Amino acid sequence: MRAWGAVAFLAVTAMAAAGVAAEQIGPAVPAEVPAGTAVSSVWACPHGGGSGWEGTVALANPGVVPVEARITDLSGGPAGPSETVTVPAGGQVLHPVSARHLESATIVEAFGGWLAVGWLVRAAEPDRGVTAEPCAPQTGTTWLTTETSTEDGEEAFLIVANPFTAGAVFDVVLYSPDNPPLRDPDWSDIVLRGGRSMALPISRKVVGETAVAAVLQAKVGRVAVGTLAVSAGGGVRGTLGTPVPGTTWYLPTKAGAGQASLITFVPDDRGVSFGADLLSTREPQVVGDLVDAQQGGATTQVAPVITRGPSMIVVTSTDEGTFVGALRADGQSGDDAATGGTVTPGPTWVILPTVVDEPSFPGIVVANPGTDAVTVTLRRLPTEDGAPADEVSFQIGSSKVSSAPEGFLEADPRAAVMVSASGPVVAAGVSTSAGVRGLSLYAIAVGTAVPDGVVAAR
Repeated sequence: MRAWGAVAFLAVTAMAAAGVAAEQIGPAVPAEVPAGTAVSSVWACPHGGGSGWEGTVALANPGVVPVEARITDLSGGPAGPSETVTVPAGGQVLHPVSARHLESATIVEAFGGWLAVGWLVRAAEPDRGVTAEPCAPQTGTTWLTTETSTEDGEEAFLIVANPFTAGAVFDVVLYSPDNPPLRDPDWSDIVLRGGRSMALPISRKVVGETAVAAVLQAKVGRVAVGTLAVSAGGGVRGTLGTPVPGTTWYLPTKAGAGQASLITFVPDDRGVSFGADLLSTREPQVVGDLVDAQQGGATTQVAPVITRGPSMIVVTSTDEGTFVGALRADGQSGDDAATGGTVTPGPTWVILPTVVDEPSFPGIVVANPGTDAVTVTLRRLPTEDGAPADEVSFQIGSSKVSSAPEGFLEADPRAAVMVSASGPVVAAGVSTSAGVRGLSLYAIAVGTAVPDGVVAAR
């Protein structure tokens, strides 16, 4: 893609300049080392879609200079023309993208600075629901997904996007609670042409399971992978895959019916022992009987969780075994939400919008899994030039979870928000919107960690 070509050109130019300098007479004068900046980046958004569905990518720029972004829609056919937008410093752009096809995906190339990029897809009748997730900051050869269900009335799909000009070849293996891994010959040596995306129907391969995980391994090329789940009674969910398992997973939630399912997937043959704690505004509690719980290798497992208010489930391996975690949260009006969470807390995040319509209850969850209290500052990255970039600060005690102060997001419910903390935290957008009471659509999207070197606008 042209983004990689630009990077290669800069690298070659730098090497040529260095060669000329080496031929000059006399000692070189050391130059001051400049601060690191993100010159370009590529974000892959394997969101999926359907007939009449509406898609949006949110592009938030917490930096001090405008950033140009090129947006390309992918599907099962050749990619159409790209569109270019400029994201102002300290602001956000909400750009419509195609979500008309089951396999729909979007590629965003950013030039001249760093962006946080995520998707927001709303289903059309007879389906009803919304999915929101951060896009993948890189492609890879290995992807793991966890959250999908193939119980009666549930359709589940693996969305695979190939943003490059060269084709990709990959295998997919499916895992469930009580069955051996499914290596279907039809899902071996799958070919995905360059600049295209595809949807693989998980529910046609594995039936009647509460949690189906997938491992995609590319033999040729690199891709990005997400999931899409559609319920017969209405409601959609989607998650971004992860390239690697971890030893701890952080899964924030809020605003649903208070009932959720914790899904864990052990991809290795060796089993894992783990524990799970529920953090909230109260003292931490053990999740069910998950204390040194044992899970066999190459399996998935589901555990019920009851939450109240802003919460986060922390799942930790007690024997250094690795696994993948996800959370499926019940909505109040039939549209459930899901998140793959994160494996790493951090001090700075960008929260992208999770609201698609009014009335709405936009929310942000900030969790402090550490042993010391932290000070947190929220700063809006507005969707319109001239809109106020208000900010608010508050404290969160150790092993506690808080949410954005009431009214902070009401001025701009679809604004991105930058979260800055005095210590490592986990931040997510968690909202309901639409319908008569603003409770019809439910979405959770963990934030995007801001890399070192990004200078924030004030």
